Amino acid sequence: MKKFLIVLIIFCSCDNKYSNRIERKHVEKLAENFMKNTVIPKMNDPKPYEIVDTKMVTKTVADNINDYRFVYDHLSFNHDDSILNKMRLDSIMKISHDPGSIVSITVNVAYKTRYKLGDIVTDSIKLGYDPQNDKITLWPF
Repeated sequence: MKKFLIVLIIFCSCDNKYSNRIERKHVEKLAENFMKNTVIPKMNDPKPYEIVDTKMVTKTVADNINDYRFVYDHLSFNHDDSILNKMRLDSIMKISHDPGSIVSITVNVAYKTRYKLGDIVTDSIKLGYDPQNDKITLWPF
């Protein structure tokens, strides 16, 4: 009985921090494959495009709160703006129970190309990741 209680306590004390963890390499590989198979073939001259870098960016509830706090602190120019920004900040803080929960996941993909005259141009595109379907999409996500 004691062993059962110890196992039950350990199981109940564990929170789900690891359940919403997303493998960065997997998402970046999905984005790279999406670029190679979907985005680059639709470009005008798809042959010279080369993917340089992929970077996954997660946005949490705490990031949203910090964004609203910045707007409240720095972009409240008059009394009406201040009241409106304070209401938004208070409402987002009231409904957020878990500040570490993920709001959105985006992947920034940098690529480069060489034009006919020899100029090398680098650019990037932002892609969205849907963790429920394990799918990468173009904007709007």
